[in-house]
Amino acid sequence: MLKIQYRNAKDGGIEVLRCFSQEQQVTIPAQIEGKAVTKIGDYAFSSHKRKEDEAKEIKIGEDFFENEEEPMFCGENVKEVYLPHMAVEIGKYAFYGCVNLTTLGFSDSLLRTGAGIFTGCKLQKIYYDVYENKKSALRDVVRDTRFPLQVHINYKNEGTKSCLFYPEYYEEAVENTPARIIETHFHGTGYQYRQSFLRGEIDYRKYDDVFPVAAVQEDPDIIWKILSGRMLMPYGMSDFAWMQYEGYIKQHQCEMMNYLTEENQMPFVQFMAEKNYFTKDGIEAAIDWASKKHKTELLSFLMNEQHKRFSKKKKTFEL
Repeated sequence: MLKIQYRNAKDGGIEVLRCFSQEQQVTIPAQIEGKAVTKIGDYAFSSHKRKEDEAKEIKIGEDFFENEEEPMFCGENVKEVYLPHMAVEIGKYAFYGCVNLTTLGFSDSLLRTGAGIFTGCKLQKIYYDVYENKKSALRDVVRDTRFPLQVHINYKNEGTKSCLFYPEYYEEAVENTPARIIETHFHGTGYQYRQSFLRGEIDYRKYDDVFPVAAVQEDPDIIWKILSGRMLMPYGMSDFAWMQYEGYIKQHQCEMMNYLTEENQMPFVQFMAEKNYFTKDGIEAAIDWASKKHKTELLSFLMNEQHKRFSKKKKTFEL
């Protein structure tokens, strides 16, 4: 069961103030009292805020713990939060201190975010639904965290998806003694990737333009996360960008299986086979890896592909 404390928002919708649940995942309803949920209040999921004594309350779902008081869904208990389609604002410090927060879902209706919404968090995944392909707060959310972040984008009206990975970065203040100024140096391509927005919308060209730098500066596991996301779902990709990613795959495929994530292993291997990218050495390296890791299904697919493309032809003799 989910219990929500709320109040009427200034825009005529509903502002969620506090949630109570036994679970670590919460999906905020689209409507309460027939009104759209449009705002997540300040400190809504932070443990640094007390229960709202004068707020309205609603219970959603069956109550299997009638004799137990629902714990506040806040702080360390918060792992995944999915906001409704019409939510337009997240208040300041909404997730302050949510150290276990991994996933946040919202849509392009989200326009405003308050200060420090992810203070003390290491958000890992965003699920972003696009209905009107307009300027939203996605840029602000992505830039509000410097840690590794994967963004899954679902273009609802187009029936297509994309997946973008933003690497970690950190800032360093360096004194320029002759000029007597402090300069900010950024380490890691995560900062450059987070600049790939144009008027608040994702700029896929700018995103893809960073890859040659990432291929030199980032570790292989980061490179393959960027590459696999773009190649499997190449939304907005130019022919030139495709050639860049393709060139990296062909040159580094022998090390590929060491760095692909569990969820991308089979889809990417199937993609490699479909595009005829595998070299003899590349597929042998993949087979060796799959055998050592006891990946039976993957091994079977690779061996079948090897047989189709690289089987030794029997010698024939004419008399």
